[in-house]
Formats: sequence, structure tokens, C-alpha cells
Amino acid sequence: MKKPAKISINLLPKDPFLTSPIGRLMQWGLSIGRYLVIFTELVVIISFATRFNLDRQITDLNGLIHQRQIIIESYGDLEQQVRTIQKKISSYQQIEQQINIADAFPALSQITPQDVKLTDLTIQPNLIIFSGRAQSSTSLDLLVNNIQQSPNFANVTIDQIENQSDKDPGFTFKIQANVVRQQPQQ
Repeated sequence: MKKPAKISINLLPKDPFLTSPIGRLMQWGLSIGRYLVIFTELVVIISFATRFNLDRQITDLNGLIHQRQIIIESYGDLEQQVRTIQKKISSYQQIEQQINIADAFPALSQITPQDVKLTDLTIQPNLIIFSGRAQSSTSLDLLVNNIQQSPNFANVTIDQIENQSDKDPGFTFKIQANVVRQQPQQ
């Protein structure tokens, strides 16, 4: 058996315009144009999908920021309380230093002999530095002995002792000592 031959009938006549260069260019543009339209639609669809995803992420981040902001605001009272306590501690330390200084001055005046004159006095919270003039070595000795024996002072250091001229008898001195904090009696 013989195979029948394929018969193709084209009832549309070929347009001579499609064989011209402009016709071929337009036919090529139409076929490529379809692909461009499809590609553009894909880009738009992907953009919409990405936009929805990014909007969801922004919403989640805003919610997270809001939650953390609430948590931080809840610590605001705690921070204010800590700052208030820090101010109170600072005030207490200043008052404590003033009390220590106020205690050191009377203690020093009690142990200083009558013929010893203080010319310079520096009282710090834990240290007292004073210089002056003693009329005799006995007075200076008594002062040094008294300050060493006093429970208010420790680590006594004599920085300077100078003998004055024969016309002006006496000694100039400079002494420093640590101030011992006395516990309040109850």
C-alpha cells in the first residue's frame, strides 16, 4: 500500500508585504513583542509578590520595635529610681566626708599644745596635712607624740622640721596623717 501524499491547501494568499524587509521586521517585532509582554508581566507579578513579602516583614519589624519600646519604657521607672538612689548615695558620701572633716578638726585642736601655732591646715576626707610653728622642741615633741597616740589619726608622717634662727627661736614643721573614721556611738 502506498502512502497517500500530504496535501496542504492554503486558502490565504501570501501577502507580498510580509516578504518585504519592513514586513519581515514587523513580523519579527510581533513575535518578539509577545515575549517582551510576557517577560514584563512576569516582572510585575514578581514585584507584587516581593512587595507583599516586604510589607509583611515591615509589619513584623514594626510590631517587634513596638514591643521592645514598651519593654524599654517599662524600665524607665527603674532607671529613674536607680538615678535617684545614686544621687542619694552621692549626697550621703558628701555628708559622710563633711562629718569626717568636722571630727578631725576638734581632734587636732585637742592634741595641739598651747605654744604651737598652726599656719596651714588641709583636711581631706581621709588625710590631714598641717604645718605650723612650735616655740620649743618639747612642744613639737608633745604634738608628734599626741598625734601618734590619738585614735583619730594613723600613719603619721613628718615631712619637714626646720630650726629657726637664733633671733627667732622655735621650729617650723609640716606633718601629715591619715584620718581614722570613728564609728558613731549608739
